[in-house]
Amino acid sequence: MIVAISAIILIIVMGVTTGQRDDITFVEKWVGNIISPVQGVFNSGVTAVGENFSRIINIGKISRENDELRIKAEALEKEVISLRLNRDELEELRGLKYALGYIDDEAKYEPITANIIGKTPGNWFNTFTISVGEKHGITKDSIVLASNGLVGRVFEVGGNWAKVVAIVDNDSSVSFQVLRDNKTQGIISGSITNELSGYVFDPMSEVMVGDKLVTTGIGIYPEGILIGEVKAVEKSGNQLLKTIEVEPAVNFRRLTKVLVMRANSLAE
Repeated sequence: MIVAISAIILIIVMGVTTGQRDDITFVEKWVGNIISPVQGVFNSGVTAVGENFSRIINIGKISRENDELRIKAEALEKEVISLRLNRDELEELRGLKYALGYIDDEAKYEPITANIIGKTPGNWFNTFTISVGEKHGITKDSIVLASNGLVGRVFEVGGNWAKVVAIVDNDSSVSFQVLRDNKTQGIISGSITNELSGYVFDPMSEVMVGDKLVTTGIGIYPEGILIGEVKAVEKSGNQLLKTIEVEPAVNFRRLTKVLVMRANSLAE
């Protein structure tokens, strides 16, 4: 009896659970109602965890890529700075070589390039220290040039250094002549405000704004070195004195290298 009843129940269950059915049993509905919300929550949790884990992995990857890009950018920036410094230094050296054209009698002098290693406080290079000295053949009153023209002279010398006084210093003076008319001559001096001014010997001589001034060869400076350009001309009331203001050819705010003309007899 028990076997027969069990067989009947199994046949009924098989018939209910097999094949395509349009309706499901009450038991299946009840079980589905319980399991579906749990399954949805479980699936949502698994999806969220997967997305967060993927996001963490991506953040770590992006961070590593940013670090690599930053290192490459810093290396490129250093390379650009190095190339720019080398280019600027090369241009400076080319300019200093051009300055040799101001010295007609090159047989008396031998040039040497020097770096500026110290200066007085302030924006102007009115007095400064250079990286060459006695052991390089530098002596007191050695001439100092820049690519644009006359800088000044050496006034103190050490073993491997020297001090230079610029023409804009108030202790400096230079005899000049007008480039377009070398008969028009005079004296210009520096000042405590680092401005160049002076006067012409002949108040009747013609000097005008825009005239270029060069050295006369009188004194320690050879003839023909560019000094600057006249930017103002004034006459005294009695016409006995004609004064000028001069814009220096050299930018005394931005010097980094100079050319020192040492005597051949003292050069190594």
